[in-house]
Amino acid sequence: MTKIAVLLVIVFLASLGYLAILNSETVTIKISEQYNPSMPKIALVILSCAIGALSTLAVVAVRDTRRYIEHLQNQRKHKKDLKVQELYSKGLDAFFACRHEEAAELFNHILEEDPDNVDSLLRRGDIAFNTGNPVKAKEFYTKAKELRPQSVEALFSLEKVFEAEQRWLEALRYLDNILEIDEGNPKALYRKREIYETNRNWEALLAVQYKILKIDIPQADKQKEHKNLQGYRYELGRYNLEKGDTDKAKKILRVIIKMDKDFVAAYLALAEAYLKDGDVEEAENLLIKGYEVTSALVFLARLEDFFITVGEPGRIIDLYQKTILKNPKDQKLQFFLAKLYYRLEMIDYAFETIMGIDATTTDYRDLHILLGNIYERRSQYDKAGVEFKKALKAEMPLLIPFCCSDCNYTSNEWTGRCPTCQHWNTLKLDLSGTCKI
Repeated sequence: MTKIAVLLVIVFLASLGYLAILNSETVTIKISEQYNPSMPKIALVILSCAIGALSTLAVVAVRDTRRYIEHLQNQRKHKKDLKVQELYSKGLDAFFACRHEEAAELFNHILEEDPDNVDSLLRRGDIAFNTGNPVKAKEFYTKAKELRPQSVEALFSLEKVFEAEQRWLEALRYLDNILEIDEGNPKALYRKREIYETNRNWEALLAVQYKILKIDIPQADKQKEHKNLQGYRYELGRYNLEKGDTDKAKKILRVIIKMDKDFVAAYLALAEAYLKDGDVEEAENLLIKGYEVTSALVFLARLEDFFITVGEPGRIIDLYQKTILKNPKDQKLQFFLAKLYYRLEMIDYAFETIMGIDATTTDYRDLHILLGNIYERRSQYDKAGVEFKKALKAEMPLLIPFCCSDCNYTSNEWTGRCPTCQHWNTLKLDLSGTCKI
């Protein structure tokens, strides 16, 4: 392009020279009062054109020189970027393969070339954190944050370190910084929730849970979080119950039952609150209502303990009998009644009840143990021995531990929340025998 421009200028000037020969008229140029030179018209034209051409050439030359320099810089930068990219890729491979020393060396090479490479600083921080050096990790993460203050990854990395150190306030501060940048960041909200749950700060946790329900998440996750909301309300109710604030506990637990009539744990906790306040009748009504609504056998176990404690075992016996009339084929209910009779030293009633169970279709270890104990109390030792031998051969227990319907966790004690999967209202007596024990 430049060569063509120069050629055109030469041709143009030659043409003007030819015209100058043919046109010899002069023109006077007034520069000052004393200086008024004269020159041929064509010379003035040539001079003007020459100045314009030279100016153009100068601009073009400066532009092309700048472009050339930029080209060289871009080439150098491109080569540098390719080298950094190659090193970073190798560093990541080593990092994910847990070859930490190799990965650290590769990322260090990058930082020698480019000390402000944020991604490499973050990876060096990850290596330090994973190898048990949170102080060094914090240094790398902090530098990355200083270089890129709005980096969500850098903020999460710093939060991770403070959370590992159980410095909850600092961790929460970084999570709040993330939420200022991205108000609905799910990861930040979930981490805040975890911290509040760890510290049993249920009221603050519920505030976060409401925010989680407002963000855009899949419908299946939305339904799960609505269930979690009830669970966290239950935990707040339990917390207030443990503190002795029964009024607040009852208010929260009533809301749960109103919104989810099948929430077994809420009925039991609410009944406990009424018992603490000395309202035995309301506690009893709640336990009975809970059983009628949910059919959860844990209510019968609680009612059994309750009526025996208050000296009215006949009432739980009556409840068992009414329940059996409604479910005459439920042999497990009959077993529980027989077990209750045995507990109350009503041996003949226990024997009569357990003999009503079809033993040909029921081969439960605990049934044979109970029947063996009854025979022993009746001084029928031979028959007792036979039943105890059957118990040794039987594989399936009848008094099955409470079993989580979500993760198959089993326990002899009922709790409102499964300690393994952390789901609420999932521990039930496994009447079908499907739990992995």
